[in-house]
Amino acid sequence: MEMDINNRKGKAGRRIKAASAAILLMGLLIGCTNTDKDAEVTKRAEPPKNELTNFKTEDGKIDIVMQNKGEFSTDTLKQIKEEILGFYAALQKEKISLSPPSRIYLNLHNEQKVSSHNGGTINLYYISEGNDPLIHEMTHALFNDEKGQVTQEGLAIFMQETYSERSVNPNYKEDTHEIMKDLISKDIILPLETLLLDDRFFSYTNLDKDSSSLRWLAYIESASFTRYLINEYGLGKFLEIHGEPDLATTIQAVYGKSLEQLEGEWKQFLQSGSEPNEEAVRSYESGIQGIMKHLEENKERLLGG
Repeated sequence: MEMDINNRKGKAGRRIKAASAAILLMGLLIGCTNTDKDAEVTKRAEPPKNELTNFKTEDGKIDIVMQNKGEFSTDTLKQIKEEILGFYAALQKEKISLSPPSRIYLNLHNEQKVSSHNGGTINLYYISEGNDPLIHEMTHALFNDEKGQVTQEGLAIFMQETYSERSVNPNYKEDTHEIMKDLISKDIILPLETLLLDDRFFSYTNLDKDSSSLRWLAYIESASFTRYLINEYGLGKFLEIHGEPDLATTIQAVYGKSLEQLEGEWKQFLQSGSEPNEEAVRSYESGIQGIMKHLEENKERLLGG
């Protein structure tokens, strides 16, 4: 099936320019007594049993439990529910193999923090701003999400771009191939083997500018490489390597090519087209431009090149 994003949908009508987007690019990320009062609090804390916040997928395989911690409106809850069910239905229609838990908890926050998924629980932020990464985090929940940061984040960004109109971190609807084309022209790239062996590039432990910039680069590289593999060889093959801890070995078995060979193909693909569009780069969201500038000015120190 044709999964190329440019063929499936046009670019978003407008790019979200909120100043909070730059914050997202750089940031990340009790015993009780058994009294009647505590029992009342516990009862109130249970998710309400209504069709907007506690529902099943159409096939009945997954319970979705939403905790409306940000006190969002009924319209917002309805929109989120419809987006979840629409995404799941689209995956089912494409007969895409999933490995989801039987229940997914979705906590909705009215804050500007980095959204996350862990063990079937999603914490979703930037909802009020309209650029929450719901599909990105749902991808983590629906697919094998234990190992392999390159394939995990690459697939999540691919799905977000394919099935959502929202403009979110790390590329804010900009073409990941075009971003990588510009970065490669400036010798700003990390070897894929380095990303596979060192998860620190994806970690939110350090929030300084260097770490945030390298983390963004790792996400963009993963997104572009994943998109290339899916469009060139198909989603089915990609899912065979998704979430695998020993990706280099698995790639050889699935594709019949080494990681180095596929990386070379990907780079050749990026460099075989038109030259990087500097005018387009200057139109990128300000946070992206700031990170790209920081990487270029400090590439010898940060990338060792």
